[in-house]
Amino acid sequence: MRKLSFVLLLLSLIYCKNKPSVFEVKINHVSKNIIDELKHLKEEETNFSGLLYKDEEYEVRKSCSGEWGGTVYFKNRQNNVIHYAVATCPVSVNKINGKYYVSNSLAHMMGFSEILQIADPEKMTTTKKIPVYHPDIITREYESESTLGTKKILDTTRVLIVSSFVYNKKLYSIISGIDGTKTTISELKNNRFETVTELPEKIFIQNPLLLKKQRMILNYISNILKKEL
Repeated sequence: MRKLSFVLLLLSLIYCKNKPSVFEVKINHVSKNIIDELKHLKEEETNFSGLLYKDEEYEVRKSCSGEWGGTVYFKNRQNNVIHYAVATCPVSVNKINGKYYVSNSLAHMMGFSEILQIADPEKMTTTKKIPVYHPDIITREYESESTLGTKKILDTTRVLIVSSFVYNKKLYSIISGIDGTKTTISELKNNRFETVTELPEKIFIQNPLLLKKQRMILNYISNILKKEL
């Protein structure tokens, strides 16, 4: 019988007296579909609805049409004006020192990843609406073609960003080779990925479900890893 094998990656930031910053990684395999069990979560607790980030100023959402492009949307929470730009395809949005960092990744062909820096979303092109997000719906005609207001600070191939997070005002990413041979936690340093630690298992994850229920914990669930059970 063929079943989906879900992978749960738990990343904790542990504070120790002698070691002020330690990444602790736990990987668990479960043989049941737990997606339905997670649908009760609030929108801001997961990226299930396309909401990637929210602060006092903006709600940040995404759309993705695969090789046909993707978009990141910044909706101003005060006046409801929507600003958007090309981003193929957003997996995480983080904020450091007032600037937003959009991590993009796509597994098409050889695969690629990039990180965009957005200092002021108000300088981005405006649009009238954000398409309803569903990972199986290809929007295409809605995708932005504008790069206005964005700065590409990292661009690489054969590497996929699973997700990114901020720790001590530094941007870290969980990245995986397109061939699935290695997965690491890497720091963005001098516009390059610098490996901090290698994960104990090979992980190839596309369109992960990100849970943000606890401030210092990131969970990823992927339904693309299949095996015979």
